[in-house]
Amino acid sequence: MVNESVDVNGFQVLPSQVDTVKRIFEKYPDFASEFRSKNRHLKPTYMNVLLGLIEMLCQSPQELSDDDLDEASVAVSFVANGGFKLDWLEKMLEEVTAKKKKMDSGKARLQEEEELHKYNQKCLELKTLLEKEKADVLAASVPLLFDDAV
Repeated sequence: MVNESVDVNGFQVLPSQVDTVKRIFEKYPDFASEFRSKNRHLKPTYMNVLLGLIEMLCQSPQELSDDDLDEASVAVSFVANGGFKLDWLEKMLEEVTAKKKKMDSGKARLQEEEELHKYNQKCLELKTLLEKEKADVLAASVPLLFDDAV
């Protein structure tokens, strides 16, 4: 079964992509004004890469790996080198990358907090044990009274 494509501003896209591509052109009307490739086989590839990038960047930062973000950066460069104006997408990538870094460092701090809690618990246990030993030493240091012996 061959999927029929629909023309949106000179780009052949799948029917399921029409609304998304139209929204991109509405919001960024000149983003493809310098697109260089006239090859009808490459145009959909560039658009598909762009749509894939947008879809990926709309995921939760915790679902994205550092490799995903590195690949996204390469893909943004690829599409931009084709002539797309992607300042808005580069900004989006920077925001997602910053959120991911913040989330990762926050997770590390939370893990450190858990470790600190474990150490605090261990200290409390040791302190309780020390207090018991102090009481035992104090009790052992009291001399017996005459009445205790007789």
